[in-house]
Amino acid sequence: MNTSFQWFPFLPDMYYSLLALAALAIMVLALWRRMPDAGWRGIFALVLMALLMNPVLSKEDRTGLPDKLLIVVDESPSQKIGARDKIAEEALRQVLAKADSMPGIEPMVMRAGSDARGLRGDGTYLFTQLRDNLMSIPLSQIAGTVLITDGQVHDVPETLGALEKIAPVHAVLTGRRGEFDRKVTIISAPKYGVLDETIRVTLRVEEFGRDRREVMPLEVLQDGKLVSTVSVLPGELRDVSFKIKHPGQNIFEFAVPVAEGELTPHNNRAPVIVNGIRDRLRVLLVSDAPHMGKRAWRNLLKSDPAIDLVHFTILRPMTAVDSTPQNEMSLIAFPVDELFSRRILDFDLIIFDRYQQYGFLLPHYFSNIASFIQNGGAFLLALGAQDSDQMLFSSPVGKLLPVQLGSGGKQDVLKKTFRPALSEVGKAHPITADLDRNKDADKWGPWHTSIDMTQLRGDNLMLGLDRRPLMVIDKVGEGRVGVLASDNIWLWSKGNDNTRGPYTELLRNLSHWLMKEPELEEDYIKAEADGYVITISQRNITTGVAKPVQMTAPDGSQKEIKTENRIDGGWMVARETVEQSGIYKFSNGAREAYVVVGASQSVEFNDVHTTEDVLAPIVKKSGGTIVWFQDAPDLALRLLSADAEEGGGVGWLGLRRNNAYTVDSITTAALLPNGWMLLILLLALVAVWWREGGKNT
Repeated sequence: MNTSFQWFPFLPDMYYSLLALAALAIMVLALWRRMPDAGWRGIFALVLMALLMNPVLSKEDRTGLPDKLLIVVDESPSQKIGARDKIAEEALRQVLAKADSMPGIEPMVMRAGSDARGLRGDGTYLFTQLRDNLMSIPLSQIAGTVLITDGQVHDVPETLGALEKIAPVHAVLTGRRGEFDRKVTIISAPKYGVLDETIRVTLRVEEFGRDRREVMPLEVLQDGKLVSTVSVLPGELRDVSFKIKHPGQNIFEFAVPVAEGELTPHNNRAPVIVNGIRDRLRVLLVSDAPHMGKRAWRNLLKSDPAIDLVHFTILRPMTAVDSTPQNEMSLIAFPVDELFSRRILDFDLIIFDRYQQYGFLLPHYFSNIASFIQNGGAFLLALGAQDSDQMLFSSPVGKLLPVQLGSGGKQDVLKKTFRPALSEVGKAHPITADLDRNKDADKWGPWHTSIDMTQLRGDNLMLGLDRRPLMVIDKVGEGRVGVLASDNIWLWSKGNDNTRGPYTELLRNLSHWLMKEPELEEDYIKAEADGYVITISQRNITTGVAKPVQMTAPDGSQKEIKTENRIDGGWMVARETVEQSGIYKFSNGAREAYVVVGASQSVEFNDVHTTEDVLAPIVKKSGGTIVWFQDAPDLALRLLSADAEEGGGVGWLGLRRNNAYTVDSITTAALLPNGWMLLILLLALVAVWWREGGKNT
C-alpha cells in the first residue's frame, strides 16, 4: 500500500496563471490605495485557487518485482581445455546457491558458444547472446550481470551503450593463473604454387605463460612424410621452403613437441594446404582458311591467363601457285617439322580446327602426334564442312579417335538445322553438367551444319542432328582426345536471344579437361569443413549407387563413408561429424582430398590462455569486478546501496537493488468534495462581507 497526495485541476494551467495574475494585480492596487483588509483578500484568492486545484488523496496497491541476475556461461570449445567447463559449472552452482538465499533476487542463466557458430570455432560471443535475450527481460529489473568465462571473448563492445542497464558487469574466470601453452602460427603461406617451383611458408612458434625462451625442435612434414627438423626460438619468424611436387592439394604440417603442463596439444601443429598448378599450359592451334569459328577458339584461348597459345593458320592450299619470291614474303612458311617433330613435346594440347592441309604432314608426323597423345598429351579435332578428313582418320592418329566418319569412313556433311542438346552422360559429366543447370539448355541457339560420325568408344556428351553424336571424348593411354562434329559453335558467341549458348564455358571446360584439370575429373573428390562437420563430395557420372570413401583421421584411424545423396552435376555427397582436430584425408581409390578441421583453423584456439585483459575495460566502466574462481571458490553476492563506490571486490560480486514493482489497483478520494467546496467558498464570502461590514459601522 502506498499513499500519496496529488492535484487534479479543474481548469487548464493557463487559467490558473491568469487568476494568479489578477489576484496579484488586485493586491497591488489595494496596497497602493491603502485599502483595508488587503491581506484577507489575498488569503481568499489563495483559498479559491487551492479549491480549484482539486486536491486528491491517492492510494496504490503495489506488488514488488524480483531483481534479475543475468548469468552468461561460456560453453565455447576453449572451455574444454584444462577442465574449465567443470570449473564453470561449479562457479555457476556457487552463484545460483548464493542468489537463491537472497530474497528478491531471481537468477537467469544463458549459455553461449554451443551453437553452430561456436562449434565451428568462429569465436566466443557472450554479449551477442546477452542482446538476443534482453528482448524478453525488463531492463528496470536487472540487478547485474555475471560472465563465467575464460576471458577470451570476441564481441566485447567498446562501451556498454544501451547495455548500461545490465551493469554492474562481473567476470568470473574459469582458468588458472600462470597457464602455459605453445602454439604454432602460420604468418603467411601461398594458396597456390607452380609445379616444381619453390614456395615459402613463414611461421612463428609462440609460448604463453613462460618467461624464459628455449630452443625447441620443429618438425616439417610434406604430404604426411617428415622432410626435416629445424630448431626455432619462441617468438621468432621462421621461413621454410618447399617444392610443389604434384597438382592438386599439397599438404604441409609444422609441429613442435608437447611440453609438460601445456594447456592443450591441439595448437602445437599447424597445417597448410597449397594447391599445385601448372605454370602455363601450352596449346598449339592449327587452322585452315579463315572462318568465324577460328575467332571463337582464338579469343577463348588468348583470354585464359593459364594458357600460352601458339596459332598457325594455313592461308592457301598446297596446290596453289604463288610466284612471289620467298625473300619478299611477309608470312613465314608453316614450320611442319619444327612443330610435329622437334617441338611437339613442348605442348600440352594440339587442336586441329577445320584443318585440311594434311599433305603437309608426312606419315611419321602422324606417328609423332599419336605417340604424343599416348604419352600424356591431348588432341582435339574440330570438324568442318570440307571432305578431306579421311586422311587423318586412316592415320595412326585416327586409330586413337573415339569415332569414325559416317557409317563406313565416308565423310557426310549434314546441312540441316538442329539444336544441340546434352546426352544423359553429358548431364552428369563435369565438362557439361553445369551448362544444363545454369544456362537454359532448352533455349540454346540452333546450329546449321554438322558432320555425320559414329561413336566407337568414349563418352558422347552432346547430341546433334537426329540425336547423332556431336561431341565425343575419350582417354587414350596417358592422354586424352576429343572430337567436335561441327564448326558452328561460334554462333553461340553472337549473344542475341536467338543464337545464344554457353560457348565460352563449353570450350573452356573441354580444353581444360583435355589438359587434365583436377576439378574436371570424373572421379574428382573434395572435402569441406564447417566446424567439426565435414562434407565429402565426389563425382559419379555413371550410376546412382553409393560410392565408398576411405577417411583417415589425424590419429591414423580409418573409417569407410558412403556418399549417397546424389545432387545436380553428378555429385554424390555425405556429411560426417568428427571430434579430432587436424588434417583428415579422404580417398576413393583413384584420388585423394584433404581438409583441415578444428583448432588449427579456429579463431577460438588462436589464443587459449585465460586472461582478464579483454574484459577488463568494459567491466571497469560498468562498475563491476573480475574474480578468478580458483582464488575465491566460495564466491559471495552482496546488495549495493545507491551510493556504493565499489561494485565488487576480492571474493564478492555486487548487485543493484532496483525496487521495481507493478501497480495492481489505484484508489483515489477528493479531499474537498464539491459540496464542501461550495460551503467553504460561501463561508469565505460571508467572512469577507462581515469583516467589511464591521469596519464600516
